[in-house]
Amino acid sequence: MKLTTSLAIASTLAITSAASDSASSGKVLFSGVGYDFSYNPLGKIQDSKDQCSCELSDKTVWSTGPNAPFSENLAVHVRGPLKLSKFSFYTSSNFTIGTNSSDNWNRTAYFDNTGDSEVHENVTFLGMVGNDTDCLGKKLSYVGQDGQSVEKQNTAPGRYMQPTSDVEYVLFSNVSCPKSSVKGGCGVYRDDIPAFYGYGGVTKMFLFEFSMPDDVFKSNDTSEFNAPSIWLSSDSLPRVTSKYGLDNNCSCLFQGCGGFEVFSANSSVMYSSIMSLQGVADVNANNAMSALFNNEGNGYFDRPKNVSVTGGIIFDTTGNVATFISDNIKFDGELTASSVNSILAGLEQLGTTKVLEAGTQAAPTSSAKHNAGNVIAPTNGMWLFLSTVFIAAAQYLF
Repeated sequence: MKLTTSLAIASTLAITSAASDSASSGKVLFSGVGYDFSYNPLGKIQDSKDQCSCELSDKTVWSTGPNAPFSENLAVHVRGPLKLSKFSFYTSSNFTIGTNSSDNWNRTAYFDNTGDSEVHENVTFLGMVGNDTDCLGKKLSYVGQDGQSVEKQNTAPGRYMQPTSDVEYVLFSNVSCPKSSVKGGCGVYRDDIPAFYGYGGVTKMFLFEFSMPDDVFKSNDTSEFNAPSIWLSSDSLPRVTSKYGLDNNCSCLFQGCGGFEVFSANSSVMYSSIMSLQGVADVNANNAMSALFNNEGNGYFDRPKNVSVTGGIIFDTTGNVATFISDNIKFDGELTASSVNSILAGLEQLGTTKVLEAGTQAAPTSSAKHNAGNVIAPTNGMWLFLSTVFIAAAQYLF
């Protein structure tokens, strides 16, 4: 089951009563994002038809500070029906939302397929279209313009691709990973995949130009029917598995690495939602529910079905996060702090700011580092509980 399914289940139940918080432009705000937590990175993958499993290493690593675990390298997931026209990634050494004395933003990745010739800088398009195994699902591979076929080289999605539901590709940088290893920069990952780093930095911004048309084929044989999404994950997640939430060692989502739904839609609106274990002191059924369903933003955007919109997400230096839709976004090579803050200040805030609970651990000063990956697996009881909740809710909704 995918991350987006579990979050959409919770969101759909609330969306019908949130019309007053919905707008075609605006911003959804989060604060207090980031916490200290420890984990054991993935140590070994057994990936064959006869035996398929993941083992955690004995090494203990801490991830700390503002925006953790989203301070780590992130992959950008794009799921149809969605047409992506532009994408850019920016970093800043110091930026605080609302403070114009912050540093400027520098663009380090860019994609544009709106002109006669495609612009393609520091972006690698991969999809879960490779060989399949029972516990890990399909491997990453270069993906064709249709988002579904296997390609031998990096190829951008076609201008009119993604008319159907549940077709998903993933954006990485063009910086290749070192060899798979516990001590390597990309950790342990599956054999025979094109492996690249995601987009890193504590303070960062992703911008998108996109539309979310209805599924033209009206095929509802998937739980992701007509539910497009742009979402972020640890870059380690898709390098290991396409079954994001089914294996407690192979998938890091419910172990601390987190996921962020930037723009995820039902039939009429888009929502933003954080998934992490921030504030969870003890992994049990009640706390799992809180982590899964209570970090949804307090406002919604209209789904852009018949028009392209520009929007994005900002992680500032102090743990404030904003998702936003605006007509004033530019994809320039450098954006001043004042121009970005001016855009945000001119947008209506949709709902109240979602304040995340504080973390429950404190990293030892000598061992603290930013490095989010596969953390210690939850108990089997938690996994049974989560599976039961997802299945029951899916049956109710779909």
